[in-house]
Amino acid sequence: MTGVRTAPSCNWKPLADLPPSPSELSSGELEALQLVWTEQQAHLAESDALKKLLQQLRREWSIEAGILEGLYTLDRGTTQILIERGIDASLIPHEATNGDPAMVARLVRSHQETLEEMFAAVDAERALTIGYIKELHAALLRHQDTVRVLDQFGNPIEKKVEKGRYKEAPDSITRPDGSTRLYCPPEQVAPEMDRLIVLHGKHMQNGVPPEVEAAWLHHGFARIHPFGDGNRRVARAIATFVFLKAKLFPLIVRRDDRTTYLEALELADQGNLRPLVSLFTEIQKRSIISAIELRSQARPAQTVDEAIGAARAVLVAKGQIPPKEWNEAKSCAECLVNIAQQTFDSVAQKLRSEIASVRPGFEFGTSLENGVAPAPLAIAKQFHYVANLQEYHRWINLRLRTERDARLTLSFHCLGSQFRGVIAASAFLETRDNGPVAVTEDIFRINYKEEATQAAQRFRTWLEPAIVKGLTLWREHL
Repeated sequence: MTGVRTAPSCNWKPLADLPPSPSELSSGELEALQLVWTEQQAHLAESDALKKLLQQLRREWSIEAGILEGLYTLDRGTTQILIERGIDASLIPHEATNGDPAMVARLVRSHQETLEEMFAAVDAERALTIGYIKELHAALLRHQDTVRVLDQFGNPIEKKVEKGRYKEAPDSITRPDGSTRLYCPPEQVAPEMDRLIVLHGKHMQNGVPPEVEAAWLHHGFARIHPFGDGNRRVARAIATFVFLKAKLFPLIVRRDDRTTYLEALELADQGNLRPLVSLFTEIQKRSIISAIELRSQARPAQTVDEAIGAARAVLVAKGQIPPKEWNEAKSCAECLVNIAQQTFDSVAQKLRSEIASVRPGFEFGTSLENGVAPAPLAIAKQFHYVANLQEYHRWINLRLRTERDARLTLSFHCLGSQFRGVIAASAFLETRDNGPVAVTEDIFRINYKEEATQAAQRFRTWLEPAIVKGLTLWREHL
């Protein structure tokens, strides 16, 4: 049943796109878990335990979909029996639900059949389109013919559900604080839905993280509210579609998640999508950890290496250590540090030959250090990112000691408050009188997926003009 309909009393806002750097909305935790799950899945590919888990997750998604929207109630014991044994009306006692057990079973099966069809659509590489969304709506509501709404006098009435068809009348809903949320006017639904699909296609091409895209797509669709009923179920279905495309699990928003879920949607209305992204990440994390833990049940470790690998997988899944793949970024950074040091040494030698040799007291040299320093933090702020110096930090100085000392510095550090397998390099000049000044138009980025040889080639192209600009600014300072 939908919320109470009231007269619109607030402005509706058109669909807003994601910010320029959508990855910043995510902690990166899901990417780490997905790396581990991909590795562990190879050990479980033909496992009966994995097949059973996937089957149970699909049943749970189907059951909770209706409970969350108040279509029916089911006590926890009955819910667990249905998850384990299948959706069967004979397993639902009359006292376990507020509806007719046969009808409850039909509603749940309509959700389950829709999810199964969604898996088939993903396997067939079907894209998310307006036509497919309408199919999802009709499928999810195939056994629901009416919805309860209020008439113009405030009396509840049963209204026919138009399956797979956009709404024809304005609608709104009362928030917990008493204010009214106005949904998209009927005449704007079609263009807004078209824009939703176009932007989604661009996001997929640009590699937006699935948890961010699923949250944005869910919220955007829910704000448009294109159908007369079933909008949140469709919103969770298309969010699930995004996760399935990313080879992850159905988005199971449980009854215990309801308060957090609704609060996250309210915050998204205010422009803060991060809580919804975090909730979707936690939901995926539950399923991934359950799947990873199946390995020990399916086939116990036979060697020390397997035992260690299984322990590492659990620690990564619980967020206590990063996946080993991410450390490739640090290894690559060390290669670039060596290149930078050799380059700085060569520059220092030329400076000594051209200047210090004819002017005693002038000194030019290099130093390689690690630890925490304030200057890279200031440069990171200029480029609008967070520099994580605790996880990894190496910096190289080109000391320019004349009557007015200066220092050209190259800093390597993790990008973001949490290490996600990406390291940044920034270059800046410091003088005795002035703080750090960036000598590049952008930072250099190292990611764990790139080969060191390719990164080195890009780095040399970036480093040369940085040194030239740094020496130019130094000369102006003399």
